[in-house]
Amino acid sequence: MAEPYTTTVVRIMGEDYPIKSDADPDYLSGLAKYVEEKILSISAKNRFPSKIKSEVLAALIIADEFFSEKKKNAQIDQKITELNSLLEKHMRPETL
Repeated sequence: MAEPYTTTVVRIMGEDYPIKSDADPDYLSGLAKYVEEKILSISAKNRFPSKIKSEVLAALIIADEFFSEKKKNAQIDQKITELNSLLEKHMRPETL
């Protein structure tokens, strides 16, 4: 049976965000902390950034990280498939 949804309130840049999810509250808090760190990192690199620009840039950086990892995982999956095919080919008994 699926876990029931609970509401976890996370704080990012001084704003509260209630999140209804079955995810572990500590996990959600960790995500919020990661997002806030990205925003703060961008803000620190720009002298007078607007809040929304920093947030959008942080979202783009996080999206880039996500898609880069997704691409790497697809490449790994492809290599595993190729290796499995080679292994199966070499493990077949030779037919006469």
